[in-house]
This record gives sequence, structure tokens and C-alpha cells, in this order.
Amino acid sequence: MNGEEVVRTYSDMIYKIAYRYVHNQYDAEDILSETLLNYFKKEREFESEEHRKAWLIRVAINESKNVLSKTHYDEEINEELLGGEDEWSGITDAMDLKSAIQKLPEHQREVILLYYMQNLSVNEVADMLGKNKNTVAVTLARARENLRKYLES
Repeated sequence: MNGEEVVRTYSDMIYKIAYRYVHNQYDAEDILSETLLNYFKKEREFESEEHRKAWLIRVAINESKNVLSKTHYDEEINEELLGGEDEWSGITDAMDLKSAIQKLPEHQREVILLYYMQNLSVNEVADMLGKNKNTVAVTLARARENLRKYLES
């Protein structure tokens, strides 16, 4: 895949990931630029398009975290996070949900956001984070349980 195809194929995805972290158009655009710049700095060989995509997602997340650590943005959680989950159907207060998600340990919050907000599968999240898929599945289950506890209290 040539450079133009990479930009055309992945720019929208990278921007959305960045925006979900920083909730700021200008920072998201900067993160998109930095991610693509990082990609083009060195020629990389990827085993498959899945690996290229996972690498770009990982870099976008890392760039987003760098921006967040520098600017201390609060994460905002979109109600879309809970879409389609029957166990969450009774939750109506998005602020309670946001607060509960912010209480999660970072590794659980990251898995929840990637799984629900980016609609990634457990396998895709595992590949992107460099973790075993069973570890991701357990982390996701624990995060859900912690959210349930936080919301019930």
C-alpha cells in the first residue's frame, strides 16, 4: 500500500480515535499529523493490513495520551459506549457513566473505550495493545463489573 492509500484509508480512523481521547478538533488534527508523520519517517514492513492498522491505532493512542498528559483534558464518554448492551439499558444518567468510567484503572478504561467506542473486537484490541486476547477479555469483563459496582453505589 503506497503512502497516498495509507492516508486515504486510515486518516478518518486515526482522527476519530484522537478526537475520542482529546475532544478537541485541533489537537485531534495534530495527533493525526503526528501519527502519519511517524508512519512515514521510516519504511516499515507489516505482515498484513491488520498489523498496519493495529500499529497506526497504537501510535494514535500514544500520541493522544501524550496530548492528554500535557493538557490534562477530561475524557468525555459518549452514550454510544453502552449501545446494544442489555445489561446497561437501565442507565439513563450519562454523567454517572462518565464518572464511573473515569474511576476505572487506565488499562480497563482503555479496553472499554477501544471495544465500545472504536467497535474493535477483542482480538483487534489484543493485537493493538500487544496483549493476549484472553487477557483483554478478562480486563473487559472486570471493567464491566467495576462499572456496574460504581453505578450501583
